Amino acid sequence: MLDVSLAEYYYEFSKNYLLNGIMPFWENRTQDGEYGGYFTCFDQKGHLTDTKKYVWFQGRELWTFSALFNKFRDEKWLSLAKHGRDFIVDHAYAGNGRWNYQLDQSGKNVEIGTNSIFSDLFVLSGLAEYAMASRSDQDEQLIIDTYKTIEKNIHDPDFQDIYHNKWNPKYRRHGLYMITLIVAPIVGMYIGSEKTRSLIDYCLENILYVFAKDDHETLFEAVGQNGEYMDDDEGHITYPGHTFEACWAAIYEGRRRHDQTIIDRAIKIYNWAYRWGYDQNDGGIYSYRDITKGVPKQLDWNKETNMSWDDKNFWVNAEALAVSSTVFSETLNNDDFNKYIDLSDWTYKHFFDRIHGEWYAELYKDGSVKLADKGTIWKAAYHVPRGIYLSMLAFEKLLKKDES
Repeated sequence: MLDVSLAEYYYEFSKNYLLNGIMPFWENRTQDGEYGGYFTCFDQKGHLTDTKKYVWFQGRELWTFSALFNKFRDEKWLSLAKHGRDFIVDHAYAGNGRWNYQLDQSGKNVEIGTNSIFSDLFVLSGLAEYAMASRSDQDEQLIIDTYKTIEKNIHDPDFQDIYHNKWNPKYRRHGLYMITLIVAPIVGMYIGSEKTRSLIDYCLENILYVFAKDDHETLFEAVGQNGEYMDDDEGHITYPGHTFEACWAAIYEGRRRHDQTIIDRAIKIYNWAYRWGYDQNDGGIYSYRDITKGVPKQLDWNKETNMSWDDKNFWVNAEALAVSSTVFSETLNNDDFNKYIDLSDWTYKHFFDRIHGEWYAELYKDGSVKLADKGTIWKAAYHVPRGIYLSMLAFEKLLKKDES
């Protein structure tokens, strides 16, 4: 059992890290005072590098600010959330439960359209979290319509709007189920968990028993349409970061249901991903692996961003913090605690910019900086604050358990 003083230390460390090390970077510059919504692209020092509004990040930041208000009740977070909500609802909706992917600064659609269900999902999570923060039902029908459309599209094998992945009729992709497992419970807290239960069940079954395969001790990023292992370059890939996200989301769902089977299965899969992802020599978590040879072929997003398999990416390592602390709060195992401490120390040393705040976007294998930008078309106020926030909640849970 963790000593209470250590739990108090890491709770306060995470809380201070979040509120004073990460969020000031965003709260002081993300708000577009002229047109509304959020700027999300900044260099290391916080200078704006792109004024376009990427809708999935508008939704992600709306969730972040709303969740911070729901936890800390500080009105500045609610004000920032409302700023994003108003822009999203006024400009990003494409109708019929779908949301555009990209807007210009003023909110005009830039012709990409509704190419990504992930835009729909992240806006949905932001609107639902904001509805609970604001205690308003103004977006209730919009939330319901978006949720119903997502549910229909997830069950449609011919649905193709899955950017940043490339649709291929051969494959089903884990990221869709993982993100839905994170978003659907948030929606359920607003519209009623009985309305989201069947979709969550569907995602859990796929994540825990279809994409995760015991004979390979791996959760695969892509499987065949019937759930089969695909013996090709794409079928060999595992993303430790995506597996980590799925595992902490499954643990939280297991807690809500008081279902230890879900929790234990998620912890087992987490340990597989940690073995695949942890860099024994230089520390931190690899970006992706090929289970047949370790060194994978660059595909899709990794090719587009020139992300090497052994680079250390911000979101992967933020998710490592989230899941390792969450797992430890379940097992109370010293080995699990040491994994969290190692990852926390390593990321704080290498990712965190002590001068300008926030994390660098990408590191090389050895932990040196590859891309110092704090916000990109792939990075905003989401993964890093959420990873540290979930770490804080893990130690808060331990402190409450000790009190009881």
